[in-house]
Amino acid sequence: MKNNFLIALAFLLFGFATFKANSNYTVRNDKEYFSSFKKNEEPKNKKFNILNKKSEVAGETFYVIYKENSLGQGFYFKIVLDKNEKPIATYYANEGDQQISNSTVENLKKVIFGPDKAVNAIEETTTQCVTKCHRTNKCYDKPTSTGVLLCSAECGIACA
Repeated sequence: MKNNFLIALAFLLFGFATFKANSNYTVRNDKEYFSSFKKNEEPKNKKFNILNKKSEVAGETFYVIYKENSLGQGFYFKIVLDKNEKPIATYYANEGDQQISNSTVENLKKVIFGPDKAVNAIEETTTQCVTKCHRTNKCYDKPTSTGVLLCSAECGIACA
């Protein structure tokens, strides 16, 4: 009888704890949550626009980060990787109703796949910014190639 009472009490406490944990769920702040790369997670209700696509193969994994450009316009940047962890596509999504500038979009296209045309003088400052960021964040000292890629992409996005 005593054992049955203890088991019932344990189930009751477990049920109460589960109910309490589920009812205390709060809506996360996506800007803050995605301030660093998140694997296979993306913000809800965001439509991602394609920047460039290297392959039609479906990606195995993806990473999303939230950044703001120099004008304070926020956006989400998404990198899709194949099974060998090589980038195959990049996307962006605007934050709220604001649109990011065309120059930011053009710079984001170059973050992973590089420029399509010869680099002109204004883009050399972006290159210098990225190089400085690589050195500051020690991107090439990361233990995995994916870590190097994500660190490098974050520098490219920050300098876009």
